[in-house]
Amino acid sequence: MLHAHLTEFACPALTVAGNDTIRTVAARMTQVASRAALVLDASGNLQGVVTDMDLRTRALAAGLDPATPVGEIMTHQPLVVAASETASDALLLMARRNIRHILVRLADGSFGIVSAFDLLRQYDYNAAWLIGDIHVAADVATLSRLSQHLPPALVRMVQNGTPARDIAHSLSLVGQEIVHRLLTLAENRFGAPPIPYAFIVAGSMGRHEQTIHTDQDNAMILDDSFVAELHDGYFQQVAHFVSDGLAACGYVYCPGNIMASNPQWRQPLHVWREYFRQWIDTPEPQALVNATIFFDLRCTYGDDGLWLRLRDDLLGRTRASSLFQRLLVDNAQTFQPPLNFWGGLVSERNTVGEKIIDLKKRGVVPVIDLARVYALAHGLPPVNTVERLQALAEAGALNRADVGELLEALEVISRLRLQHQARQVLAGVKPDNALPLASLSALERNHLKGACKVVARLQQGMFRAYRSGG
Repeated sequence: MLHAHLTEFACPALTVAGNDTIRTVAARMTQVASRAALVLDASGNLQGVVTDMDLRTRALAAGLDPATPVGEIMTHQPLVVAASETASDALLLMARRNIRHILVRLADGSFGIVSAFDLLRQYDYNAAWLIGDIHVAADVATLSRLSQHLPPALVRMVQNGTPARDIAHSLSLVGQEIVHRLLTLAENRFGAPPIPYAFIVAGSMGRHEQTIHTDQDNAMILDDSFVAELHDGYFQQVAHFVSDGLAACGYVYCPGNIMASNPQWRQPLHVWREYFRQWIDTPEPQALVNATIFFDLRCTYGDDGLWLRLRDDLLGRTRASSLFQRLLVDNAQTFQPPLNFWGGLVSERNTVGEKIIDLKKRGVVPVIDLARVYALAHGLPPVNTVERLQALAEAGALNRADVGELLEALEVISRLRLQHQARQVLAGVKPDNALPLASLSALERNHLKGACKVVARLQQGMFRAYRSGG
């Protein structure tokens, strides 16, 4: 990022006149959230620059009358560089001159302004900064631009040794904030909702276990006062606005159409209750597919009470239905750790003949499924996999030592998956979950094998317990 030219960072500069008062300039800088302003003469020629530090040190701390002309505290002959200079060169120049702002002469002859803070922020654009900017984004185009920082943010967190769980949590919070902002923009455009509703996200975003960009999985729970003829036109507009906005931000449309834009997943509370009653009490194959998505829900916007009432109802049902539990366990056997009879790693081959392991389907999914089965069987509300396992240990549903080993195994698998994706980002390749075995060191291979053995042992224990009615 620091090899980019300054044209990518230069912001239009606020301009003031030299005879404008300090009070007036401070008010204008505050109004547009600018840290600096260009001071122009009557002919529009550059006289100098005034920064927020100038206002503090040369005006406020010096006790100057706020009616003093700003020209008396400005920096004369500010440093101006060409737009073709790189960000790294500009930072070095600012460090040598002990200044925090630099002016950039743009192609049309006008000036832009760049701060050292802005350059460093782009270099180390962490999730907290990103969430803050998303929260005030003015439109979908801005959200789309901000979402492009997710891949480099992943790379930095991996390089910094951030635990895999924390990386996934951070990326999920960014995605959740994008959803929240899209809904705010939608309500600004279409008006306040006519009845209460809850916008819920499912899958990896619901579990707070996202990687960079994933498919959309979302829905709406509407208040039972919903009347389709009166209200659905509004919610249809909002749902499509959010879905299209997420697609613009890199969250592709769900291939299975599990999105609030699909009227099947935009229903009043009593319909959702009936959905879950059917899925749990009379389970069919599609019900088990739905279970892997709709039992990992999180309310991200709106009336949280709608979701909580639904959650309490469905957890009561899953806790009481031994048939549903057994079928859910059978379904969980679809994805097992990549081990052969002798405990060695089993690989597949990709299109170019490399030996690979799908660290999503054969690595993290078996742990996700295991935690979900036990949590639903015991009626526990957490949806994040780590939190589910911790809650199961607290409830005595799983042995604490086993949970500790499983959490360590999940971290090993998740870390290798994220490291693989970070390497792909740096190589300009679209990230996937297919880890080439050749990329692993001998130590990493042993760690992965050990982690998979832990998962396999506990998965088989789950299978035996529930098939025997435990």
